[in-house]
Amino acid sequence: MDEGGYEVVRRDTTRREHDVTTTTNIDQIARDLTIWMAARDFTERPTQQTGDF
Repeated sequence: MDEGGYEVVRRDTTRREHDVTTTTNIDQIARDLTIWMAARDFTERPTQQTGDF
């Protein structure tokens, strides 16, 4: 790994995914992880509420 870089490990055992990348751009890490997390299916997640707040 380059000095000042970050190693990012993404692992989802339910989908048998494991990915390791190295980058120095924190913004890119945040963007990639946000997209990756949004694609996950969390069975424990509560259903969407339709009422007004």
